[in-house]
Amino acid sequence: MITSLYAGCLCLLYFKITLETISARKRNQVSLGYGTNSEIESIVSAHANFNAYVPIFIILFYLLERSQAFPNILLHSLGILFFIGRTFHFIAFRGSKMNFKLRVKGMHLTLWPMLALAILNIFVFIKSFLN
Repeated sequence: MITSLYAGCLCLLYFKITLETISARKRNQVSLGYGTNSEIESIVSAHANFNAYVPIFIILFYLLERSQAFPNILLHSLGILFFIGRTFHFIAFRGSKMNFKLRVKGMHLTLWPMLALAILNIFVFIKSFLN
């Protein structure tokens, strides 16, 4: 199942983001919230953003895969683009200064595959409804 591959890869990325969040909190001695530290604010934002987008993507991805209405290459293309987008977005938040261009690229590579999945899932529903 293709969803398993991308769910697993995204979970590994989430694990990395979580470890970096924990490390930044320890290093800056901030256990809750942001304090006055911009590094904590950045990494927590990246962590929360990941949590907001990935579950919706996985659900839409799984539903489209189960429909078997499109070739697997399309699913892999959307999965790869989304994973790269989430990786770019995370990398953009690392360090003392945010890389805004990489963040924007990351969000584009996150949102466009999700939009495609939404439209394709609606198409599958309409097609099955008309049959």
